[in-house]
Amino acid sequence: DAFLPSRFGVNIRKPRLTVSIIALLVAGGVILAVSLQTSHAPAIGFSEPRLSGLPKLEDLPAIELPSFRITHPRLPSPSIADLAALQRDGRQFLRMHQRFAQQKHGKLDSKILMAYMNLEAVDLAVLHHELMALEFSGRGNVEAKPLALAYDWLYYQWTEPQRQALRDKLAEAGNYLIHRIREKDRLSAYNVYLYNSPFQALMAVSLVLYQDDPRGEPIMRFTGDLWKNRVLPVWRQVMGKSGGWHEGGEYVGLGIGQAVYQVPAMWREATGEDLFVTELELQSFLDFLVYRTRPDGTHFRWGDASFFDRDAPDRLPLAIEYRHAAAYSLDPPKRKLLAPTAWPWGPLSDDTLIDSAASAQLPWAKLFDGLGLVVARSDWSPQATYVTFKTGDNYWSHSHLDQGAFTIYRGGALAIDSGLYGPSYGADHHMNYTYQTIAHNIVTVTDPEDTVLAPPLKKDDPPRPVANDGGQRRIGSGWGLGQAPVDLAEWQANSEIYHTGKIEKSIIRDDVLIIVADVTSAYTNRYSGPGEFSHRTRRVERFWRTFLYDRVDDVIIVFDQVIATRADFLKRWLLHSQNIPFIKGNQFELEVPAEARAGRQGGRLTGYVLLPREAYLQAIGGPGFEFFVDGRNYDESGAVADWHVRKPDTEPGAWRIEVIPANDALEHRFLVVLLPTDRGTLPVHQVRLIE
Repeated sequence: DAFLPSRFGVNIRKPRLTVSIIALLVAGGVILAVSLQTSHAPAIGFSEPRLSGLPKLEDLPAIELPSFRITHPRLPSPSIADLAALQRDGRQFLRMHQRFAQQKHGKLDSKILMAYMNLEAVDLAVLHHELMALEFSGRGNVEAKPLALAYDWLYYQWTEPQRQALRDKLAEAGNYLIHRIREKDRLSAYNVYLYNSPFQALMAVSLVLYQDDPRGEPIMRFTGDLWKNRVLPVWRQVMGKSGGWHEGGEYVGLGIGQAVYQVPAMWREATGEDLFVTELELQSFLDFLVYRTRPDGTHFRWGDASFFDRDAPDRLPLAIEYRHAAAYSLDPPKRKLLAPTAWPWGPLSDDTLIDSAASAQLPWAKLFDGLGLVVARSDWSPQATYVTFKTGDNYWSHSHLDQGAFTIYRGGALAIDSGLYGPSYGADHHMNYTYQTIAHNIVTVTDPEDTVLAPPLKKDDPPRPVANDGGQRRIGSGWGLGQAPVDLAEWQANSEIYHTGKIEKSIIRDDVLIIVADVTSAYTNRYSGPGEFSHRTRRVERFWRTFLYDRVDDVIIVFDQVIATRADFLKRWLLHSQNIPFIKGNQFELEVPAEARAGRQGGRLTGYVLLPREAYLQAIGGPGFEFFVDGRNYDESGAVADWHVRKPDTEPGAWRIEVIPANDALEHRFLVVLLPTDRGTLPVHQVRLIE
């Protein structure tokens, strides 16, 4: 309950950092003085995002592929060198597929491979009958991929009547996939469903049928347009120059992580166009896979995620393509298990890329510009401090309302991205807590009147109450507000909705990281004001956050400038933890215990709240209050705790620190110094306000 006596600055023991912070605060004051627009937006009603959809086949121009391969195979396939290497060192891989092919209901891909390599007596008449009996269902990829592979790889083993029958089936497959992608499911280039994996199936079908059958031409027109004019622009937007993807946890592997190599590889093989050379974001995607890995070997927690150790299937072939040892060595294949690394065929596994020290050659901090995500670490050891910070745009799918949020890890998760993705999608805990801003390390600004009900998810459902967390505008998947933008053009047509923040200045120099971010648009846009559910009431006029990490001193500094629409709107500066924090005056501390695994030596976080100079610090959590928001604890009647016992790596947390200004005002500044150390180790820094 103690109040702070001063407001102007912070002094850290080392003079080098003191100068940096003084300059930073002065710069912050200048930024604040540039423009304050506090006028209210006109009371306009909310309309769903403008959606135009993918073009019809008849509206697409003819496709030009001057270097298209006429002969088969057109899809990636084993080279003579691959076959020799497998015969010599890949016996285990070959025996596995021989066994699969011999089973009563053997795997089609295994039968096709055995027939292509002439290693197993495969009855082509029986195989042909199995292929023709396929019935397309779901997203169609399960049936279409082996169909395309069999036609292409075994082209010269089929009779002409068999080939014609397969072409009929391929045309059916192509039209089925187009219908699912374009009309029935309206699959988005921002969403996991497109890459899991009807898009890969459509690409394979298009490439093997084109030029062999007139029906292949319109299918290829659609596929080429989807690839070059829809998917690639979204990849460039989201990945930027630095790689990365917006969906959380396992969705990286389930979606983009099995398309980012497979699709360009198929395209290159058939058309001669090598996008691995021209699309540099593909190489940078490997950096993202490395940097998202915490010191304990699991993936950082952000967005919708239940698993934090799921690999991206295209990691190995992409790493071989670019000779990226750090990405290859994240989870290298076991030695002597020589095997192709991608569907339909990728480069064989390469032990020469295994180098456990390769990541240490990468920069200690990296900005993923398309995402607005920064990842930094004190070093590349399991004992390192590891921090993340994000402020960028919303890409709709499986991401949270967490622009401006940060996390801190040392010896365990200290400042966490809290909540559980579940127990089921759209559960009360997921939508009222985990998804919303309240579950993240950021500032909330609460208008008590911001209580509009959510639209129903299903036609006949009633509107749904959602906790008033004081957080950011509710946009993205799961809110019942319309479908995802299918492509960049649709996103840009609704950019004011999806624009949720921007990193205005980034400095990664020597051992200091400074990020200055404008987070205002995450809370407020021109639609905010009337109290519509998605855009919410107008509560925030300006919010800039400056995030600093000095990896030599191991100091994190967070400086916020927040201007509310009304002085009585309650501001809360939040930091979430797994265990109970202890508060004394303007200081707090928390710890995580040690575990018997690398990167889990136990950690401690000490915090100093320097601004507001008069602030109230409180801890909320513990039994009955773990996920408390808007007067209710969203613990799913204990189901969240049960789920966490089964999946201890989920780290839903149970506590949060709230820093609340003592006095009402339109403007408040928050200045917090955070010092991570190993568990039981006190920081050596002296931290105080100076006038």
